[in-house]
Amino acid sequence: MSWMEQKTLVTGAGGFIGQKLVRKLLEEGQAVRALDLCARPENLEGLAELEWHQGDITLDTSLFPALEGCSSVFHLAAVVGDWGTEATHQAVTVQATRRLFERLTTLQAGTRVILASSIVVYGHQLGQRRCHEDLPLGQAQGPYSASKQAQEQLMQQYLARGLDIRTVRPANVYGAGSKPWVEDLAKELRKGTPALIGGGNYPAGLVHVDHVVDILYRASTGNHRGQIFNAADSEGITWRQYITDIANACGAPEPRSIPRWAARLLASGGENLYRRLRRAERPPLTREAFNLVGAGLDIDMSKTRRMLGFSPFRRYSDGLAEIRASLQSEKPA
Repeated sequence: MSWMEQKTLVTGAGGFIGQKLVRKLLEEGQAVRALDLCARPENLEGLAELEWHQGDITLDTSLFPALEGCSSVFHLAAVVGDWGTEATHQAVTVQATRRLFERLTTLQAGTRVILASSIVVYGHQLGQRRCHEDLPLGQAQGPYSASKQAQEQLMQQYLARGLDIRTVRPANVYGAGSKPWVEDLAKELRKGTPALIGGGNYPAGLVHVDHVVDILYRASTGNHRGQIFNAADSEGITWRQYITDIANACGAPEPRSIPRWAARLLASGGENLYRRLRRAERPPLTREAFNLVGAGLDIDMSKTRRMLGFSPFRRYSDGLAEIRASLQSEKPA
């Protein structure tokens, strides 16, 4: 039996990317097992061929049974967000990944692991230079980028121990149903919250969710052990264009902008204040968010195109049309 005919595990299968990936794998004829903290989402109901495991990836009693008999693992489960305690990010994103890698090393099953990382591993270099896969990791800007960097360091350690791991670094993932870049953004725009920094006339580093799924799948095939691939679109859409389009789509006023220097102060000062006060909710702006939105992102896609044969197939206009339909079908909160 070939690896393509065996069980494929998707951790974080209930997330925005995970749900799309599950459907892609099923379409490719793979037997899919899903692991997620939440119950099977409505979007994946009715798929009799999907094996759903509701469980906590930080618990061996959930993780180990899900790994049994799998020839490939798409590891998406992580704390995704620019806020939260260091302990939470470390427990879910780092330590759970360590146990997953360690278990697969023990099983010695030759399982392929496709790790979903993020461009946040480039740290302070985002917005300052062209980011390619051979660039050393930059200075982390918060617990999210620190945990994703630690996750990739684990990847390197376990590669040296013989695991077959391929890594994909998505840029800012958008599409209908995206929480940070569509739903949360629309909510803030409706309230009139400033969403642009310094005018926003610079590349946003967007990537449509369908492109991320395609690159993850392509990375899982062929001899790509140890390779890292960026995942980004190349249409040069600016933050001003994107955020203005989202404002128009959800019936919000024209997006407001704040100067870059003011945003930098707000990000650092707000974080310090919220942490001192031990407030759980996210401050208005974080250093992590400022690093992604405060300057133009230049993500090199040449390796992904060359080695994986990736070519964009989703136009920005198509993605925007889906987002517009999704937002207009909802009642403003």
